[in-house]
Amino acid sequence: MARHSGWISARGLAAFAGGAAAAVLVSRVLPPLLAQATGAARASAGRDPFAGLEHDHRVILSLLTEMVESPPDAVVRRTQLLLRLKRRLAAHALAEEDVVYPLLHDDAHAEDDAHQLYGEHAEMKMRLAALERMAKDDPDWTGIARGLKDLIASHARQEEEVDFPRVRAVLDGRGNARLSGAVSREKALIL
Repeated sequence: MARHSGWISARGLAAFAGGAAAAVLVSRVLPPLLAQATGAARASAGRDPFAGLEHDHRVILSLLTEMVESPPDAVVRRTQLLLRLKRRLAAHALAEEDVVYPLLHDDAHAEDDAHQLYGEHAEMKMRLAALERMAKDDPDWTGIARGLKDLIASHARQEEEVDFPRVRAVLDGRGNARLSGAVSREKALIL
């Protein structure tokens, strides 16, 4: 039996590299693929592909309501709510920007609405960054959170009442399944 004088053998290094590659595959590649298949299956079974996005709107607005109503001395609670909001909003925005808005622009021929929605997402991100940088007990914090809530409420209303119906109108059953799968995949990218 040969003795290894080095810190790690070539076999050990290969096993480590193989394990690391498997971990990356399981943790980063597999979840979006599984989410895509699940989303497509739900839509094929007749579930509205926009239901999840509309549910996100309710959760996001609920988090913002909690943020606005939190007292200035609830610094830890405000920080927790902001982190939850950022994560939920990031996954939601990624799905809309990469899947829904291109369909709205190209297939539903609503170019102006698509550009407006992208712009509103940029404004939301800037307001989130301001809240993150600001001391959570700053007197202006509640006002910025309230402004973000108002912006998101208006944005969600526009999507749910005007833009989602426009996209629904141009999709058939297979298009719904592809949309639902793609939305689920994009949301799963934000782990």
